Formats: sequence, C-alpha cells, structure tokens
Amino acid sequence: MQAPSSPDCPECGSRAKRFPPGREGQYHVFCAACDHDFGRYDRLVADYRHLLDDLEAHLGTSDNAHRDV
Repeated sequence: MQAPSSPDCPECGSRAKRFPPGREGQYHVFCAACDHDFGRYDRLVADYRHLLDDLEAHLGTSDNAHRDV
C-alpha cells in the first residue's frame, strides 16, 4: 500500500515537519504548524519510499553514493 504522494499535513496543509527528541528507531514526526502526528519516522519513510526511489533515480544518486557532509 502506498501513501498519498503529498507530504502536506492533512490537518493544515503545511509541509514543515518537526522531529522531537526520542529514542532511536522510535522518533515520531509532527507537523511544525499544528502538531499533527504523522507517526513513527521509519513508517513515514516506508510510506514514501516510492517517492524517494523516484527522486534518487532522477537525481542519479543511491543509498550507497558518497555524500559530502
């Protein structure tokens, strides 16, 4: 099952996200404007993996590519 392909908040339409402190692997993602809970970060990434894969393919990057930090 794929999530809707919009990262907008379903409550207020904002795209800004907030990642409060938490235990690794248990971080929840919240809307920065209205505090809507998008759920756990790993679940959000899994829901949008198809978009991330398409973007990485378009940009010519991969998970194994070297990134300058």
